[in-house]
Amino acid sequence: MKKVRRPNGFLYFLVYILIYPLLKLFFRLKVDRSNYKRPTGPFIVVSNHSSYLDFLLAMLAVYPRRLNAVAAQKFFLYRPLDKLLPMMGAIPKNLFDPDIRPIRRIKTVLKRDGGILLFPEGRCSVDGAYTGMHKATGKLIKNLGVPVISCHIEGGFVCMPFWRKGVRFGRLKVNLAGLCSAEDLKALSVDEINAKIDARLSGMDADVPHKPFGTFRSKNLTEGLQNILYWCPKCGQEFKNVSEGNKIRCTACGNMAEMDRFARLTAAQDSIAPESVHVWYREQVRHEMRKLNEDMKPISAYVTVRQPAKKTGGGMDQCGGGRLSLGPDGWRFDGDLYGERTTLFFPIDTVPAVPFDSEDNFQIYAHGSFFMFTPEDARECARYATLGECMYWRFASRAQMTPGYDGGFNDA
Repeated sequence: MKKVRRPNGFLYFLVYILIYPLLKLFFRLKVDRSNYKRPTGPFIVVSNHSSYLDFLLAMLAVYPRRLNAVAAQKFFLYRPLDKLLPMMGAIPKNLFDPDIRPIRRIKTVLKRDGGILLFPEGRCSVDGAYTGMHKATGKLIKNLGVPVISCHIEGGFVCMPFWRKGVRFGRLKVNLAGLCSAEDLKALSVDEINAKIDARLSGMDADVPHKPFGTFRSKNLTEGLQNILYWCPKCGQEFKNVSEGNKIRCTACGNMAEMDRFARLTAAQDSIAPESVHVWYREQVRHEMRKLNEDMKPISAYVTVRQPAKKTGGGMDQCGGGRLSLGPDGWRFDGDLYGERTTLFFPIDTVPAVPFDSEDNFQIYAHGSFFMFTPEDARECARYATLGECMYWRFASRAQMTPGYDGGFNDA
């Protein structure tokens, strides 16, 4: 096992004095620490994950305490992150794949009175809403037995949405608060710990009305949105939506909605549009769930496959291609990998979530590694990821994920 570094103090300080002021200037960043007491010993921070800004926001919010963040293995494969992340003490993990190595590294950090940053969702939220987590999270936290602090981030999804690249200037807020003491963890059951994390990170236990966070500008707000909202709520056709400035329109029936700077959607005349990206995405999930049944034929597509490059910092290498099928029993790949005929099978119970990068790939984590699959029509990445999770919730023998915030999987 590689030694877990302490986060580099100089880099931490440099980021704090250079980046923190910029975040306050361009994003009006506010950190609410009114219910937070700086820990003196080992601790864990759990945070929601609605944008790629979250790592930075959570780590800056608890400064001068430093955090060893648990991050997806794929980020360690690309330069310069392959050098920077270890310097910051980040701990690599294969998402949704049982692996004792990250747990050992977490325990090493806590034994030296360090802090751990966890994103229990295991991936960035597609629609901005809290997606739930693997139930083993509560078991891990109870066994570790150190104080837990919640970090609830608002505004990240609007300023850096999943469906497009780059940032948009707006407002960000981070709320730090104590969640469980070491004594609390002894008294609580695993299910109760999971429920407390779900409630806090989803924002559902807040006593104050939700205040929407928006951008300062409203140009091209829907750019790329069709990559995750591929279903038309009016005519029901798929992959007919296009984005135009602040609007998303179906080319088949003309259905149209306009997005404001708070990411709220308004339907045009004679159109049908859910009120937000989350509600639209939830209805899209329900649309897919209604099509599933135990006797259905597997859905399949030809895909190219990528796996981690052998050379450090080399990213992902294309290693083959073949047909990937998804059915009630799981995922099956038949094709060529590294020049050899290969069959892979991932039982539905072992794939609770399918992270994806829109118009590029969707990912399955298994056997201590992971696979990036790209269908011939790359627009279908979101659809296969959604279908995979729908299959899990419909056919898995025992769901190991908490439901999150109104994802649509349980009420189709």
